Amino acid sequence: MKFASISLVLFLALLPAACRQSAKPDAQNIRRFGLRGIVREVDATRSQVTVEHEAIQGYMQDMTMDFPVRDDPQVLRLLRPGDRIDATLVVEKERFWLEKILTRGFVGTPAAPAATAAAAKDSSYSSFVTPVPNRGVQVGDAVPDFALKDQTGATVRLSQMRGEPVAVTFLYTRCPVATACPMTLAKFSKLDAMLAQKKVGHLLVVTVDPEHDTPEVLADYAKKAGADPKRWKFLTGSPQDVARVASSFGVMYYPEHGQMIHSQAVAVLDPQGRLSTIYYGETWQPEHILRDLENARKV
Repeated sequence: MKFASISLVLFLALLPAACRQSAKPDAQNIRRFGLRGIVREVDATRSQVTVEHEAIQGYMQDMTMDFPVRDDPQVLRLLRPGDRIDATLVVEKERFWLEKILTRGFVGTPAAPAATAAAAKDSSYSSFVTPVPNRGVQVGDAVPDFALKDQTGATVRLSQMRGEPVAVTFLYTRCPVATACPMTLAKFSKLDAMLAQKKVGHLLVVTVDPEHDTPEVLADYAKKAGADPKRWKFLTGSPQDVARVASSFGVMYYPEHGQMIHSQAVAVLDPQGRLSTIYYGETWQPEHILRDLENARKV
């Protein structure tokens, strides 16, 4: 099964000991298997997900079944039917559960094999820095301030946007997947036109390919999108700075085969710089973001 684009990235810890079953696992009898599949149902009350999974080599054939989840509670709050996941299936005698669930909101490289840990870095990206997982702020929390360069070469700080709501997304100019970055750009173009009429909010687009997407490259990209730099800014910076920003929004990316495999996310910040809403994947529409921007302005 090849994955094109999905929701969000989650590398999350196990539940605290007080929340686990009292019986201690027998390490000698525990087996772990990689599991990959599609979430069909989420039952947060029972900490359970129904997954249509691929065959698990050496253990079971492909099928659809229920799995208990032993991950941070926010996993179940964020998982949605249709999410494609990678996870670890843990089997201990007659018991089993899923942990270390990863929902790859990633845009895959067409006709390229799935990434492996050994291939997570592409040698053509000399200064590549991977965002840190589990650093995404929660809804209601302030997003850490940052400073990046926009398409005009000017330094832009997130804190400069205080007083107005802000929509933030991530892409890169060389993205070849029509349903990913080009679609995001088209939606933001429509959103930009809506904001021009409403006279509310700012748009920030952060590249996940800062080594290539210089201010000059972004200026050409922004021009083609008809972006007014006063309202809609395309941002880049050092690989370290960009990775730090992506981490704050729970966005992950890595190079492979000359392209950038990355998660898709659109976040709305309120006028105080707090995370108001965030969407993972490509199912959001400009109307959703406009509504969220207007609601955030009222807070």
